[in-house]
Amino acid sequence: MTTTIDTINANYELAPASPVRNPAIRRALKAEWTKLRTLPSTWRTVVMAVTMSIGLGAVLCISQADQWAGMTAQERQGFDPTACSLGGFFLGAVLLGALGIRAVTAEYSTGMIRSTFIATPTRNLVLSAKAAVTAAFVFPLALMADVISFELGQVIFTSKHLQVSFGHAGVLQALVFGALGVSFVALIGVGLGGLVRHTAGSTTALALLIVGGVTLGQLLPAGVRQYLPGTALEAAVTVNHSAGLLMPGAAIAVVGIYAAIFLAAGSVRVARGDA
Repeated sequence: MTTTIDTINANYELAPASPVRNPAIRRALKAEWTKLRTLPSTWRTVVMAVTMSIGLGAVLCISQADQWAGMTAQERQGFDPTACSLGGFFLGAVLLGALGIRAVTAEYSTGMIRSTFIATPTRNLVLSAKAAVTAAFVFPLALMADVISFELGQVIFTSKHLQVSFGHAGVLQALVFGALGVSFVALIGVGLGGLVRHTAGSTTALALLIVGGVTLGQLLPAGVRQYLPGTALEAAVTVNHSAGLLMPGAAIAVVGIYAAIFLAAGSVRVARGDA
């Protein structure tokens, strides 16, 4: 009997701690990457987001350069060439956030989510895999758009001698935080997709949260407004800090907290709701 017990104990000690979980995670990630890259709307959204983000940033820079002669000394002192160049990233964030939404809602609309949950019964793993794949996909795209927008903006500002370089204090941080902020918005989109399950409703909610928060937030006290996701995104890419905005590090943390909250809410809805 002792020998048998010792043998059983030895087998338990030699057995891998988690023989199924890691392969399950790898399969889920691979499946979600396949779905995302083969979704017809993915690449159209990417092209639109990058193009419009860069284009809007260029328009804002041209407008700012044209208005430079009529600006007051105080306005000139507070001018932020980096933030102005990245002004189009709000639109890119909403579009790529909508991509995160469709990564979830597309399966609900076609009914394919049932097959997904049969293949991966752990529903939270499905949503986590969608979130991880979406964020990993969006970050380099957003960073590329930020770099191009910055370079183009500085070319435009050269005529007014307003340009800054990558070596200027805070510029690289703004570029990275801008891309990270867009990735967080994409995660908010994944969470909203799991929470609402309808593309139109989720996209409207995302647009109101990001863009509407910036405009309607003007009605709120500055101490409250600075914690809205859209205002925090603005602060994350700001080099010349201004009153009413969080410091960039705190701002990107706020956006990350929003992403965590919406992902958690979406996970609860996915886990408890019917497919």
